[in-house]
Amino acid sequence: MPDVEVITYWHTEWPSLVDDINHQSAGTHILVIGYSLGANNAVLVANNTNYIDSIVALQPSIFTSNTPLTGNVGKIVEIYNPNPWMTFGGMGSQKLIGANIEYIVNNNSHPGAPYNPEFRNLVKSEIARLSAEQLPDTAQAQMAKASHPTKPSNLPEPPKPDHGRLQPAARR
Repeated sequence: MPDVEVITYWHTEWPSLVDDINHQSAGTHILVIGYSLGANNAVLVANNTNYIDSIVALQPSIFTSNTPLTGNVGKIVEIYNPNPWMTFGGMGSQKLIGANIEYIVNNNSHPGAPYNPEFRNLVKSEIARLSAEQLPDTAQAQMAKASHPTKPSNLPEPPKPDHGRLQPAARR
């Protein structure tokens, strides 16, 4: 995907993600992806920002509070295993609470899910689907840019990404 910046955060760094999202320019598309406690904390991020286009929540854990979604999110896709016995007592069995959540059931163990090719392909296809749903806005923005061309030499240098964090989050 062109023009995509990916920054990773630990699940405990969700306030930093909120701060980074709140400092984005208007029209920036935001897709937050969280696994386990990062999936749970994606709701905290959404509840503390003005708007997030999409969230992909991967196997949220039952070992934390289940904060209801009150933030403004275009769409949430949650992939979870409803059988807590298959996820080491519930590490991937939490069902998030809120509007605009599409639930996809899988049968992966929690620690094994990221290494399962079928799980990874499902996640990739959901990210691609959500990104494609956002394309009309992107196309309009590109048409607006084309009517006001800027020489590449006049463009500011993009900020350097911080690679010292670990919980996935993507911005467009």
